[in-house]
Amino acid sequence: FFLIINLIVFIIGYIIGFDKSFWIDEVVSINYALKIPSLSLKEIFTQDIHSPFFYFLLFLGENILGSISEDGNFDLHFLRLINILGFVPIYYSYLLIKKKYTTNLNISVFFLLLISSNYFFHYILNLKMYFLLLSFSLLINVINLINTVENENKITFLVSSILLSMLHVYGLVMSMSILIFRFFKNIYFKDKKKLIVNLTFVILLLIIFIIFYFPSLLNEENKLNIGWIRNNLWYYRIFIEYT
Repeated sequence: FFLIINLIVFIIGYIIGFDKSFWIDEVVSINYALKIPSLSLKEIFTQDIHSPFFYFLLFLGENILGSISEDGNFDLHFLRLINILGFVPIYYSYLLIKKKYTTNLNISVFFLLLISSNYFFHYILNLKMYFLLLSFSLLINVINLINTVENENKITFLVSSILLSMLHVYGLVMSMSILIFRFFKNIYFKDKKKLIVNLTFVILLLIIFIIFYFPSLLNEENKLNIGWIRNNLWYYRIFIEYT
């Protein structure tokens, strides 16, 4: 019953809020996406302290919307539809949980908690990477929960972790945290096969970090603005809430 109520509230809120005004961070995101064709490869990776991957998604969305509109002009609010992609990992998480926990887990309560989250309601209409971050972090944590990171769902975990890491440094931290936890767990149980999988995934995510974040770290102007390398307590709260 409460799940249905929340879904109704969500749908009504989504429709009402779809064309709400952009706030400054969203305007910056749109601006970065529009500038991509005129930038060099180095500039693309250093124009912002964040990874450019989400701006590429917006750029792709802008081109798709421009191609299907009659005169090439379109309402920028339709770019918010990009967050609908987040329902793919959410639905797949549902399938994994349903398959694993056939009797002792109330899935309705699980998803009631998810859609009742401030992050779910707020970021579904936010033209930033945070809703996709929430969605894919749900998926990798579910795969970890059902203990299939190194076997039947390893490709899904790896792809999701790569996407998370390219979206935001928080995604990289969450993915690495799970892998490091499982690395020590597999050392304890002396499972060499799973250890190799863990190490391979860690190396691949480190490569993602070098490609998507290292150029920005080396940029003198960005060094002054990179807040996520400082030890701010609210980062821990964000990390815990996403996880």
